[in-house]
Amino acid sequence: MHQTRRAIEAIFVLTLAALLLGGILFVAGQAIALTTGQSDWLGFFNESIKPPLCIAASVCAVAGFLLSYKHPQKQGQTRQEATTR
Repeated sequence: MHQTRRAIEAIFVLTLAALLLGGILFVAGQAIALTTGQSDWLGFFNESIKPPLCIAASVCAVAGFLLSYKHPQKQGQTRQEATTR
């Protein structure tokens, strides 16, 4: 169970890094294409860069969702109640 969680954490971190770097590349490329008037570059970024970014975002979201589940508590552990004065 612990190995599965570590694998999901690794997938989450790798896809998040790829998504952030790809997003920077995508936005910077489109900004340069717009300022230089290169409509072919806009098409290139939309056709070549955007689909892998969408896949990375989907995988990252699923991994993040799976990481939101907490480990079940062992039966020997008891929940501590807060004391009020």
